[in-house]
Amino acid sequence: MNSLLAINSNALIDQIIDTCYEKMIDDHRVNRFFNARPLTDQTAPLKNYVKALISKSKLNEDETLELLNAYFSASFARNNSKPSLVTGSDFGFLLDIVGGQEIRPITLLCKSHSFLMKLLPDDDHYDVFIEHLTDTLTQLNVAADLKSQLLTLAEAGRDGFLGRGRTYMKAA
Repeated sequence: MNSLLAINSNALIDQIIDTCYEKMIDDHRVNRFFNARPLTDQTAPLKNYVKALISKSKLNEDETLELLNAYFSASFARNNSKPSLVTGSDFGFLLDIVGGQEIRPITLLCKSHSFLMKLLPDDDHYDVFIEHLTDTLTQLNVAADLKSQLLTLAEAGRDGFLGRGRTYMKAA
């Protein structure tokens, strides 16, 4: 992780996140996960988290949870102003009841992580993120070694993001 300190440019971090996020929002495979807030409102907490993650200062658990909570809330929480459409996944819990699907234990990274987990992301969705991040890093001509480090860091977050990570709180 110390070698990531080479990415000391806040402008580069901002540009990577903005470009990748725009690609995600424009992609029909994953854009349903995001809320309708302005892009700048959604990306600001992620930028704060990433900058804190790769900085020299060590975050304690409470600081990490606070940053993650702000990110998941800003990007995935729905506001009550737009009507909710019933989708097939809204009734996915019925398959658990009748035995049509294996119950998957979910571990939340923070309280607001539940906003995303209700939408049932899976590895295919995370692969789309890795695809867009790879394209973004190539588009921005990020050096190969830094690109590799950032992709490794992103891949390390897969299990936690998908609710399979370290247990901070159990999903209700």
